[in-house]
Amino acid sequence: MHADTATENVAANVVQQNSTIKGSVKDSQGNPIIGANVLVNGTTNGVITDLDGAFSLTGVPKDATIAISYIGYKTQNIPVKNRTSFNIIMEDDSEILGEVVVTAMGIKRQSETLTYSAQTVGGKDVNDIKSINMINSLQGKSAGLSITPNSTGAGGSSKILFRGNKSISGNNQPLIVVDGVPMMMNITSSQVDSNYGGQRDGGDAMSGINPDDIAQMTLLKGPSAAALYGAVAANGAIMITTKSAQSGKVSINVSSNTTIENPMILPEFQNTYGMSDNGTFSWGEKLSKSAPNYAKEFFRTGLTTNNSIALSGGNENIQAYFSYANVYSKGVTPENDYRSHNLNAKVGFNVLKTIHVDFSSKFTNQHIANQPASGYLWNPLTGAYLFPRGEDWNGYKNQYEVYDNERACYVQNWTNVKQQQFGNPYWMLNRQTPVTDRNRYEFGGNIKWDITPDLNVQGRMRYERGEEHFVHNAYASSVGNLYPMGRMKDNRYFSDQLYGDFLVSYNHKFNEISLSATAGSSFTKTKTAHVDLWGEGSIFTSPGAGNIYYPNIFTPNNYYGNMSTVSKDDNWITNKRLNSIFATAQVGYHDGLFLDVTARNDWSSALAYTESVSFFYPSVGVSALLNKFINMGKNVDLFKFRASYSIVGNDVPVYVTNLLYTLGSQGAITPPEKAPFRTLKPEKTNSLEIGFDGTFFQNRFNLGITYYKTNTKNQFFTIAAPYESGLRNRYVNAGDVQNQGIEVTAGWFEQFTDNFSWSTNINFAYNKNEIMKLVDDLPNGLTLTDFGGAKVILKKGGEYGDLYVRHIMRDDNGKPLQNEKGEPIVSGDSSEELNYAGNMNAKVNMGWSNTFRYKDFTLSFLIDAKLGGKVLAMTEAALDGWGVSKRSGDARDAGGLTVDGVKFDAEKYYRTTGNNNFNSPYAVENYVYNATNIRLREMTFGYTFRNLFGFGKNLTAALIGRNLFFFYKDAPMDPDVSAGITNGMQGADMFALPTARSFGLNLKLNF
Repeated sequence: MHADTATENVAANVVQQNSTIKGSVKDSQGNPIIGANVLVNGTTNGVITDLDGAFSLTGVPKDATIAISYIGYKTQNIPVKNRTSFNIIMEDDSEILGEVVVTAMGIKRQSETLTYSAQTVGGKDVNDIKSINMINSLQGKSAGLSITPNSTGAGGSSKILFRGNKSISGNNQPLIVVDGVPMMMNITSSQVDSNYGGQRDGGDAMSGINPDDIAQMTLLKGPSAAALYGAVAANGAIMITTKSAQSGKVSINVSSNTTIENPMILPEFQNTYGMSDNGTFSWGEKLSKSAPNYAKEFFRTGLTTNNSIALSGGNENIQAYFSYANVYSKGVTPENDYRSHNLNAKVGFNVLKTIHVDFSSKFTNQHIANQPASGYLWNPLTGAYLFPRGEDWNGYKNQYEVYDNERACYVQNWTNVKQQQFGNPYWMLNRQTPVTDRNRYEFGGNIKWDITPDLNVQGRMRYERGEEHFVHNAYASSVGNLYPMGRMKDNRYFSDQLYGDFLVSYNHKFNEISLSATAGSSFTKTKTAHVDLWGEGSIFTSPGAGNIYYPNIFTPNNYYGNMSTVSKDDNWITNKRLNSIFATAQVGYHDGLFLDVTARNDWSSALAYTESVSFFYPSVGVSALLNKFINMGKNVDLFKFRASYSIVGNDVPVYVTNLLYTLGSQGAITPPEKAPFRTLKPEKTNSLEIGFDGTFFQNRFNLGITYYKTNTKNQFFTIAAPYESGLRNRYVNAGDVQNQGIEVTAGWFEQFTDNFSWSTNINFAYNKNEIMKLVDDLPNGLTLTDFGGAKVILKKGGEYGDLYVRHIMRDDNGKPLQNEKGEPIVSGDSSEELNYAGNMNAKVNMGWSNTFRYKDFTLSFLIDAKLGGKVLAMTEAALDGWGVSKRSGDARDAGGLTVDGVKFDAEKYYRTTGNNNFNSPYAVENYVYNATNIRLREMTFGYTFRNLFGFGKNLTAALIGRNLFFFYKDAPMDPDVSAGITNGMQGADMFALPTARSFGLNLKLNF
């Protein structure tokens, strides 16, 4: 064979061994990824994907591995294995370590370099199964994050807690930051904080955020992570990054989420014994036939629709993003309706290539009618649950009012119209209707100048305004005829926040040394105001005798005088300003050893008249990536240890250093009852955090472990003042609340075949709380919440959330005592007489999520659990006291009941130990249950119709469910119950709206 012939044969063999491969690169929603890198590993042979996400690569060996990478997504290494066609789905990098995360002040960092725990979740975590308040979609999805929605339905707030309660009198909610700027959370602070009723949930800003606008969220759980924000972020921060347009891509995304809801759990009722006590209780004779379940007849099937559309597009010089979303919810309670509209616009453009300008605006409108709220009064659930067995429910439903000739108006029709706690629910829904209308406006801008590739300056400003109109008129004869001529309540609330900051950032790498530093200054100016109209009383006859001219005319002209006053803890108008300077720097060595330091100094107007109006917050942290210095083999991708220490503060209330006089009715001026707190110091939280992060087996397995310990000192207390001072109370700084715990996260991703994959993630959090110190002037502890016979009392050596309750008195042998009537004897309610019943906070929170993908099918579910803690079933106590509960009927059927060897008559026992009035003494110990529960929180099953309307234009349809069922539960209601977000109001069921089980359909369409 000639030499030239042999050379030709070798070349031919090489050509046969190489091939041309083609394919497409898309995200998890089926959208093409433009500009993704496709590279043959070990070579320079590569291409980028085109506008359709497609690529073609020649000269690829059949045994090669191709790497597909794109910013914001996990790099994939795929063996060719003689294939020539590839359909590649990229995973969000939020599912692994190694991502770019948004930290305090909106500064972006590589997650490997962080010295503290920070978890990033993607937008799909809140928009695949939507909640009206989008933060509720994160329940069970993050270690150390506890979310408890209020029992107020659509438009309600949620208690958000990182790593346990820290502040006794202050705020425990984390800071919410949107695109680097702190958000104004509330228009009004109105919340349910007692068991009486008639209060309301003032809502929060989270329910006004469109979940489809969210690109990702970073959860900064500890003070170290949020130290750069100072006092306002003592409880951590939630960093929300919203979507923006991508250069070179025009897209339209449409989402529609529709669910139906039904009560998940209802009480169990007796249906064999009828009415007694002049139409009030159900301790009467046995019925001739079984009574229906009136609660089931009262509730209806709810419906919620959540629709949004987003348009985005742009080029290298200008990008624009617009979205509109609306929500309509018909609650499970009749006449309860919620509507919201959300408009969002973002425009960004480049000036002279080195200057980038962003503008944003947002408008949110909410309307809520008949929003439920916990409590005994003003609550239609009391009538629905306590309605006397065997009576004509439909008659009272269809004719909830009758004409009263004397007052010349319609009045309430019910079995007992004099009972305040217990009224016709349909009268309440139609004649005592609370209506809330809210508007929020946001306008912001950002200018960033890249002076050099390493140095930039940035200025941001955002103005937010909230307006709320709350009307709660009550027609004549409402609340047991407490309002014989009716009551007018018309309140308006206004809140403003102006925030601005200026930052200088520098990033540079000096051989093996890297430096990243930011310094800046910020200010926050807030203002609140409210105007109240309140009119009630009897018919006007002369000044001082009556106040109302005509019944049921709700205009100020119908009232002789406005009865609205400013309470001693309120102000018509508040103004506050916070000025700050701050700096942070990170020094790295060999991309494996990092040192973080931050410092911030705040000047707060709330500290006016004190010795120092400023306070300083430092933090320091270090992280070491051992895999950068030690060869740990191909199965170790990251092996990192980290530690951090910080001191941060919790802001203080306005005007406590210079208390204002209050204005009462008829111009009465009242001096303050407390001494001005001129030595006031802000609360300070000292936080230590140590952790480990690791990824293994080519990024398939990730593990994170964190230990933390926080001590919150200088707590803010009100205690009795010395008698000779002439004041009732005084303020002090004292106390130390300690939280320490462990958080564990672990995840595994397995790509079984090109078409089938499984990802699973588990999170675990344990928190132990202890009151290390209190105030010496409080020998019996501090009562945080008083539910009437049940108190949350804080004592030195105890825990935040310790519950003390009334109990049945017993003899030396532990047997219940009886009085001369044969009734059990119940203890008093002074702190010395109450028994400890347990702590109301769970010790352990867990979540386990799984996602299976087969071709274009996706199945995912989430199981979460809370272990430990106690809940208070005050509703059950009332059902027993009124004789409508199943247990009270069973006891009558059995001829009585025996308690620890002592026999009682059923009626005498339950009327005494149960709650038959909103302020009656009852044996609360019988109604304390374990809060441990395990539930199937979420489930979704979907299919993506690829290229349904053209290439890259997909439709994803998914069946969704939420709060489907419990695997384990001890309490008679959902243990995750909350009346309000104020401290100590979680874990008590006071005729709360039952948790809804929802099923529905989620549709997503992208063009």
